[in-house]
Amino acid sequence: MERIKQECLKYFKSNKGYKRLFEKIREKYRMLGYLGGSIKLDNLTPEEQDALSGFFKRDFYNKKSATIKIENFLKALENTRFSGVDFEGVLMEYFDEKIISKKEEQNRLEKEKEKFFSEILSCFSGTKAKEWLEYVLDKKENAYKLIIQKYERDKLGLKNSLLLTGEAVNRLSFDINNTERLAIFSSNISKNPHTFDFDRDEGKLLLYGISYFLKEEYPENAQKRAEFLYRAGIIDDEVSNYTIVSGLLAYKDGKLHEGWEGFYKNSEPMQLSLYNLSKIDKIIAPERVVYIFENPTVFSEILERTKGKKIALICTYGQIKLASLILLDKLMDNVYKIYYSGDFDPEGLLIADKLIQRYGDKITLWRYGIDDYKTIISTKKISPQRLKKLSNLKAKELIALAEEIQKTGLAAYQELLIEKYLNDIGTVREN
Repeated sequence: MERIKQECLKYFKSNKGYKRLFEKIREKYRMLGYLGGSIKLDNLTPEEQDALSGFFKRDFYNKKSATIKIENFLKALENTRFSGVDFEGVLMEYFDEKIISKKEEQNRLEKEKEKFFSEILSCFSGTKAKEWLEYVLDKKENAYKLIIQKYERDKLGLKNSLLLTGEAVNRLSFDINNTERLAIFSSNISKNPHTFDFDRDEGKLLLYGISYFLKEEYPENAQKRAEFLYRAGIIDDEVSNYTIVSGLLAYKDGKLHEGWEGFYKNSEPMQLSLYNLSKIDKIIAPERVVYIFENPTVFSEILERTKGKKIALICTYGQIKLASLILLDKLMDNVYKIYYSGDFDPEGLLIADKLIQRYGDKITLWRYGIDDYKTIISTKKISPQRLKKLSNLKAKELIALAEEIQKTGLAAYQELLIEKYLNDIGTVREN
């Protein structure tokens, strides 16, 4: 029988008219896992027409294409001198390979993948890293897409990334009073201060791990990333992330901070970085009322015209930074009310929305209604792309204003409300 198989193999390999036929049979075999189904040959060559006509004892000379049932091919083979031959064996020797069905191949690949991740998980038994990775692999959520994409292109690189990230996750304190700088944190794990930079896979994986434990979606912008790291006990970019304040006092180790006291006495604005804020235990507003402005020009004008009155003011400088949030976190228990007023545009409303979501009824929207908007509305058009941001608002208090801005498509700016702000501040302080 081996002799017959070799003769059969020699016959088919010696005739170019069977080459595409065998390739199609192999493709169908891989798809089904057995010899069956049908194949189609388009644009038949003269060699193929001749081979098929002789093999099937039918006229293929005038046909441009042929659809062939593999079952009929095997029956025709039985009517040749190769009757009884093991055609699967012939097919595999024809291509000099073991032909594996796609299902078998998929099962093999799945077993390889399972073994790969099991070995990594075994390195983190009983840790936060194992909890996170098991969730990712089981639910196919969080960092799953990133992990699988890297698995397909660079298994060794993925293994190194997951081992480093797993160690990093296990070292996170998730304690804002026990923080570590990102570069030092990274160096202690990998001896490279840039390992967990956000443009690297390890940095993205670390953020995915943090988002899992914070039970939040992956952070999509720089401010959110900085906030996530801070909540996990890591500080990044501690100097350029800042906020501007006036009229506030701070305590460190139970004692009034002399630097803050000096700025307070002189009614001068103070720029606070994450570094400054990390050294402070408590922040107070002596009159327990704080005014937040988005716009630095408005902040400066109000400060100048209330100089000496020790009004507590904060300027977010556009999109609210982590430094502003940390400041408010440390201030929140020591104030009665926080008033917020921003520009009447998508960015201003999103800041208000974020503050309301974070601090609830401690935040009062100030001169931030439809009537105020209509009073100072400008001719400056807001682009459709920016207007779409308003659909992300969650606070009910902002919905009517957002709808009005979407209807007009025009922005309005704080500068024209300065006189009303000053009048309101005097009224609030008198009460």
